Amino acid sequence: MPKIKLIGKLLFAFTFLGLTNVNAQYDVDSLKTIIANPKLHDTTKLATLSIVINNTIEDKELKQYIDLLGEISKKNLQKKIKDEDLHRKYTSYLASYYHSLSARYELDKEQQLKYINQSIQLYNSIKMYDEASYALVSKGVLLDRRNESLKAIDCYYKALKYFEFQKDKSYEGISYVYSKLGYTFGKIKNNPMSIKYFKKAIYFIDKIATDNHIQYQEQKSLLYINIGSVYLEMKDYKNAGANFDLGIELSKKNNGHFNTSIALSKLAVIDMHFNRLDEAEQKLLKAKLLSPSPVTTSYSLVNLGKVYFKKKNYEEAQKNLTEGLKLSKFLRNIDLQQQSYELLYQINKLKGNYKESTAMLELFIKMSDSTKEEGVKNELKQQQMKHEYQKKEFLYKIATERKNAVKNNWLIGLAAVLLILLIASYFLYRNYKQKQAIAHFEKNELNRKLLLSQMNPHFIFNSIDNIQSLIYNKQDAAAVNYLTKFSKLTRQILENSNESYITLSEELAMIDNYLVIQQLLYNNKFDFHINVDDSIDTENILLPPMLTQPFIENAIKHGLKNTTEKGQININFEFANEKLFFEIIDNGVGFTANETVNKKSLAMKITKERLINISKKSDFEVQTENRLDDKKNVIGAKVFFEIPYIYDN
Repeated sequence: MPKIKLIGKLLFAFTFLGLTNVNAQYDVDSLKTIIANPKLHDTTKLATLSIVINNTIEDKELKQYIDLLGEISKKNLQKKIKDEDLHRKYTSYLASYYHSLSARYELDKEQQLKYINQSIQLYNSIKMYDEASYALVSKGVLLDRRNESLKAIDCYYKALKYFEFQKDKSYEGISYVYSKLGYTFGKIKNNPMSIKYFKKAIYFIDKIATDNHIQYQEQKSLLYINIGSVYLEMKDYKNAGANFDLGIELSKKNNGHFNTSIALSKLAVIDMHFNRLDEAEQKLLKAKLLSPSPVTTSYSLVNLGKVYFKKKNYEEAQKNLTEGLKLSKFLRNIDLQQQSYELLYQINKLKGNYKESTAMLELFIKMSDSTKEEGVKNELKQQQMKHEYQKKEFLYKIATERKNAVKNNWLIGLAAVLLILLIASYFLYRNYKQKQAIAHFEKNELNRKLLLSQMNPHFIFNSIDNIQSLIYNKQDAAAVNYLTKFSKLTRQILENSNESYITLSEELAMIDNYLVIQQLLYNNKFDFHINVDDSIDTENILLPPMLTQPFIENAIKHGLKNTTEKGQININFEFANEKLFFEIIDNGVGFTANETVNKKSLAMKITKERLINISKKSDFEVQTENRLDDKKNVIGAKVFFEIPYIYDN
């Protein structure tokens, strides 16, 4: 019965990896005619359908035959079949149906996981562990696409454990899993492990492949290209180029235009790094010419755009980037879209197309993804250790079973004790690491929440709308000025959010940029003044970033509301008794009784939590009071608190 490994073609199309069957050549049209025969026995029809599915590319046709596979299998399993062998056959075809169904992109991700789990369960129920393991790898790929890397790794290791158990006849499966592991580790930037697994995949392909085995040579070509891509990520250009050349050499023997196209584009990236722009252009033009798919075409187009941008040929750069952007949207390639938007923003800015430039900037900001997977690296190391331990334990058990059980009873007992000790040690260690991870996470979560409160979409898009308004009113100088300040403020907030401490001078620059942007948003409704004591060394005083912004925002948003006169905000940094104090004064409506005690913004609450955490004082207080004139009328508000700092000389 054929294994449904066509999933490699359908499910892994965008990983540059995927194992496919070494299928014989069939007259598919003749097989389709056979399937249409109403007198054909269902088992024969199902076997023929499996072959047709493995040799059909057209999506509509493929869907039709996959659905028919499921329909016939379900119909027969609803009957009471006494023949165990026949029942097993129908179950296996139903499992194949669910496996194939999980690869259809029009299904949502939850449905895909549901179907692949059904496939694994059915294969295991009839002890078809080989097929179940391939389905398990497919599940890993689905999880990887959901950015659930740990769960994906776990699936790969479980499949690898089975294939290694029957190593001599499972080289194909082992190579397949190693290629998936290499891809996943590369995706999360664990480059050494990625290279290690790609090389292991090549090693096992060499055990089953020959020079005239086209399909396996193409797989090796892709693996070399993946290794080169990892070295490129590491900026090891020598090893990257050597592996791309190996990939091209193998691919040329088999007219593999996909591999050749992607490798040429990658080599062009190296040329660009060394400013060999003419060589890069020639390689990319050739890659575009050879490209057999939107994947390789989009990659070559975006990189051509980069080359022409560096050559200051902005018309050609814009043309190629626009075409590449269109394809990358179709492919949902976020990375290529971001690169395109960033360069198109710069090109339009240089050409004076401020409206289009602003639109590209807005789209670039929308596409930016701050999600990082650094947090999983330590967990992956633990998974790796766990796999190595389980592998040794598994092999050890098999070896001991072949020996005399009576003579080795005491060894088994000792091994059990050691195993218990190891497991206990492992869980104690994991518990300790989890507590550390939770503490680290809570600290980072405060910073993350604060960053989100600073850079909320309302603030970003209001700023962009106001800059656009200046452009439409032909106030180009003012628009460029504010756009520069907005860009600088965005970069400052994103960069400083990752730092535990910044200099006071950096904090002051960020406050100034923020207030200038707010003046634009509030139509110059207020003026501001920042005063710093002469005794304060702003370059050597270090303080946690973005402590003051929530209070400044509160003074503008709430303090100056409903005021008819010109607003005034005064910010003071004072130094007394070796303590640094922050004070903000406004001439607004002041605090009501409820506001001074209860009503605080989310950002202010988070900031107070940070101040308590940094100062180690549970009784830390932010002082708030109304400013009164001689007649006890409210003429504004004041907020005052101590800032924990470090003096770095």
